[in-house]
Amino acid sequence: MLSFRRPAALLCLLSLCPPAWADPAPLRLVSIETAPWASPGTNGEPVGFFPELAHELGRRAGVPIRLSLQPFARIGQELESGSQDCAILATMKEWRGFVHAGEVIHLHEYGAIVRPGLRLREPADLRGKTFSVLRGLALGGTFDSDPMIGREYDTDYQIGLRKLAHHRVDGVAGALQTIEFLADRAGLSGHLGDRLRLGALPLSLQCGKKNLTPERMRVLNDHLRAMISDGSMRRLLAKHGYR
Repeated sequence: MLSFRRPAALLCLLSLCPPAWADPAPLRLVSIETAPWASPGTNGEPVGFFPELAHELGRRAGVPIRLSLQPFARIGQELESGSQDCAILATMKEWRGFVHAGEVIHLHEYGAIVRPGLRLREPADLRGKTFSVLRGLALGGTFDSDPMIGREYDTDYQIGLRKLAHHRVDGVAGALQTIEFLADRAGLSGHLGDRLRLGALPLSLQCGKKNLTPERMRVLNDHLRAMISDGSMRRLLAKHGYR
């Protein structure tokens, strides 16, 4: 007979406890190297919003975390091959065939910024200009489809900002707040002019189907939802300057 003297065990039997992870192997999480999202600290270990979120997620799920920072264009390949387990970054529709789509944690403004002296007040002003864009990042709509908008694909925003400072491109496109943060840190804010918001990129957890079962994906999603519900996600975003 079932003993009711152990309330914790009974609660778990009633499905009120999240499934145990029950795997000693670390969960491998990857994202891009772009401060304040993530960048190497003084000891070489990643610091920023993503590493703090990843370690808190691991603590709540009871699984050790191993972090990696890579160029955006490589991350999809790593998830598909199974070299990495999960990513937290812009939601990629192109990855649906090989990832479990997870919880959206933040809507991040994206758009374009041009150098001073150029007009950028409406989408039509994008035409005839050339922008540095992260390789592999689709911004959607007119920006990706209009042949009159020039695009140069780079591995990070810092390259685009240096090109902008030397007038090798007219602007930089992508996550607006990140571009502005990096320009300020590099002393290049004076090279930024008009700013045009094009929309918001949902940032989410995305885990490769090759390594993660739907059940384990649900565990991670449940913990992310709890972080959003209890306010800890909002506080962590604010700590690193995200609005």
